[in-house]
Amino acid sequence: MRLIRGFLRVFFVMALTMAILPLARPLPSAAAIQPGPGKGWLTIASRSDPDDAIAIARQYANRFPSVIVFQSSNGYYGISLGWANIGEAQPLLQSLISSGSVPADSYFTAGARFVRAIWSPSNAQTLALPDLLAATYLRNGSGQAPPAASQPRTATPSGQPGYVTGLDATGDNFLSLRTGPGSGNREIARMRANTTLSITGQSGNWYQVTLDNGMNGWAYGRYIAFGQVPGSQVPMVGPSASASVPEIGPDTNQQAAPAPQQQTTAPQQAEPAPQQQASVPAPKPEKPAAIADQKRVALVMGNSAYENTAELPNPRNDAAAMAAKLTSLGFEVTTALDGTKAAMEGAVRDFVRAMDGADVALLFYAGHGMQVNGINYLIPVDAKLEDSTALDFETISLDTVLAFMNQEGRISIALLDACRDNPLSRRFTRSLGATRSAFIGRGLAAPSSGTGQVLIGFSTAPGEVAQDGVGKNSPFTTALLHNMDAKGLEVELMFKRVKQEVYDATEKEQEPWINSALRKEFYFNPQ
Repeated sequence: MRLIRGFLRVFFVMALTMAILPLARPLPSAAAIQPGPGKGWLTIASRSDPDDAIAIARQYANRFPSVIVFQSSNGYYGISLGWANIGEAQPLLQSLISSGSVPADSYFTAGARFVRAIWSPSNAQTLALPDLLAATYLRNGSGQAPPAASQPRTATPSGQPGYVTGLDATGDNFLSLRTGPGSGNREIARMRANTTLSITGQSGNWYQVTLDNGMNGWAYGRYIAFGQVPGSQVPMVGPSASASVPEIGPDTNQQAAPAPQQQTTAPQQAEPAPQQQASVPAPKPEKPAAIADQKRVALVMGNSAYENTAELPNPRNDAAAMAAKLTSLGFEVTTALDGTKAAMEGAVRDFVRAMDGADVALLFYAGHGMQVNGINYLIPVDAKLEDSTALDFETISLDTVLAFMNQEGRISIALLDACRDNPLSRRFTRSLGATRSAFIGRGLAAPSSGTGQVLIGFSTAPGEVAQDGVGKNSPFTTALLHNMDAKGLEVELMFKRVKQEVYDATEKEQEPWINSALRKEFYFNPQ
């Protein structure tokens, strides 16, 4: 009988345990709101307050009825204009940025962090996922397909030669090269008569062109002719003598007029270039210089060998590789590796001296960093940070460095591959481990750009953490090194590529963030 009671007791305990175990399992995390494979949400901003996010979304509702606000898993609220297929995403995004319809740092994301829809003008947040997606497909605001400007059609075979002609010598006497097809887009450079180029596409009355120095953009087609400059000894390549160039003007239905450099059997139908005869040698084409591509200085710092916490594997490697890359791109580089407070201050001072007369100033920092009360700090290797007073005596204020960099007429770029954490909530040695991914607080604050032209690139999005990586360099630095020397790649477009590469390399765990106040375009490698 005792044996039977013992068996029943064991059986009861086992049964009770089996009943409780399912209740003890952690609840599944909220499912992400994702449009599906090969699709992405066009995210234009994020805010920590939901009312602020909704207020921004309302401003876009008339033009983009697909706009929607999501709560993210990191506590922020993302504003998306809707989703699109990846195949149409990049040209659509470029068109919207070029026209000024969306911020320059807008980007597409798969939505892995979007856990709840909280607002949309169509009340889509109350719908089941299939209906929500049907209501938030991204269009141009009128129910039509994306604007034609976002999908340039090929005007001629790729690489068709051409040149600038027909300018008014008594007027401006130059043709603007712009970021997009339209006079409202930013001017990149100015092209004089007979500037040679390669025509690669067309959108309405505008041609997409690439110059001999590698710069590319859009130009008004009325002042571009196909072929070689008249009088040059290079054989004609491309259209035959009967080919024509569209006569571009206010009435887009006008008939095409013959290309200026080509004669036909009827002299009255030809329109020779007014500034020269075919028998006179053509002047050497003028090549516009890239904006602010003059004196370049950089400060590169990387801290790995921390004395009061575990060593970081990659920042020193990141800084050394970045210094070499910037030197190859024409920068005068000041370097500080594994810098103490005194060493980092000395490097900053040398950098400030070097900035005298500089057109471009760049700061790169890899290592530990944090923000306290909206102020960002870079952490030297000898910092202890045992209490809040250590901030003034053991760290470098990022705002101080940016204040020296920020000067009217100068392009300033700050690239921060830092942990973006706030270790003062616990002792420094307990809060930061062997990577830059310990999450404390809300990360680095977005510094004020003041009145100057400042671009700040963070290694990860607001409220997120950066990975140190498993290779020789961090994912962020790896992507920067891969894209900085790309020919003719504007810096804000370069960051789009950096974002995508980091996002893919970290399996959607890390997405860089950019805060840009640039009013001019800048190319690390314009040639």
